[in-house]
Amino acid sequence: MGLITWVAIIVIVLVVIGLGVGVVFSGLIRGAEIVGGNPAVQNITQEAKEFLNRNIQGNSVNSNVLVITTNEAKYRIGEPVTITAKNIGDKTMTFPDSALNLKFQNINTGQLYGVATTKVPTELVPGASKTLTWNQQDRNGNNVPAGDYTAVVQAIPSSSSQSVSAQVNFEITG
Repeated sequence: MGLITWVAIIVIVLVVIGLGVGVVFSGLIRGAEIVGGNPAVQNITQEAKEFLNRNIQGNSVNSNVLVITTNEAKYRIGEPVTITAKNIGDKTMTFPDSALNLKFQNINTGQLYGVATTKVPTELVPGASKTLTWNQQDRNGNNVPAGDYTAVVQAIPSSSSQSVSAQVNFEITG
């Protein structure tokens, strides 16, 4: 650690010793109360509660849960984008193709991009995941422009459930 880090640690320790632990913690608690009283925080908290109430039935969480992630938040133009889709629910999910119906959209322009795939229905059983890679190219083999992107995967709804999809955002920089 650098000199500035050590100086900051020493100052914090001296403040805690000088004021007393009780004063420091009571200040932290008071700060949390002030933040909790903020209308924006209360609104977000209420929205989170409503979301949970809509998506929790009885004591069990929605059985169709799909998440996707990227291995990075920012990519350089031409750098492969790695997407991992995981079924964290308790039911098997079926997708219309081997790429899990993966689509990319440039948020700035609205342009849609896909990945090369075979039209073979693909399943993800509970707990399973699949990793896919996009080369950042359009159908003509040209690199896509820099910008903010959303990746979306979508399962085919079975006769007893709704369509299940998940998305993740990332950035391509020039």
